[in-house]
Amino acid sequence: TSRYISRPILDAIWFVRNIASGRLKHRTLRVGSTRELRELGTALDDMRRQVQTHIGQITLEKSRLESVLTSITEAILVTDQSGRILMGNQTFEKLFGVSGATEGRMPIELVRHRDVQNAIDQTLKTGQAIFLDLIRSDDRERHFDVQIAPILQNDHIAGSVTIFYDITELRRLERIRKDFVANVSHELRLKDVHPRWQTVP
Repeated sequence: TSRYISRPILDAIWFVRNIASGRLKHRTLRVGSTRELRELGTALDDMRRQVQTHIGQITLEKSRLESVLTSITEAILVTDQSGRILMGNQTFEKLFGVSGATEGRMPIELVRHRDVQNAIDQTLKTGQAIFLDLIRSDDRERHFDVQIAPILQNDHIAGSVTIFYDITELRRLERIRKDFVANVSHELRLKDVHPRWQTVP
């Protein structure tokens, strides 16, 4: 009898371990003919189906999120509550020259700017949004307005999202405007001084 009982129990243990490791597409568990063992088998099989459905929903939501992130022109980086990267969109990967998988890595490994890493850490700690300026000088100088915001789930900080807005063109136009104003002011001062020289006897 002990042998008869132990075999179904071992099968049940194997079944649960498969679920825990993500191997969900195996046959329905059959653990024996006694009522208790049949109920155990039914409960475990129901659990497998629920886990499989839940994973399918998560996979679908992740796919939808990735599609949304791909369509956004700004570089976006998403981390979990521990600060490790969950995903970055194609613009982010292109901007920072990322090759290979990003998931599970720390932002500093890819962004290589301590201020950005510190801001993400601070947001994850306090739940407060942070704004900062970032200048990258690779092939050319580029300016970014960086915004880090917490991801809240049931009033708990579940992660962070960082958006890099490229404001290089805006900065260039600001410099042109300042240079123009400075040149005009200089010309006006010269015109004001020149007539005075002419009136000196």
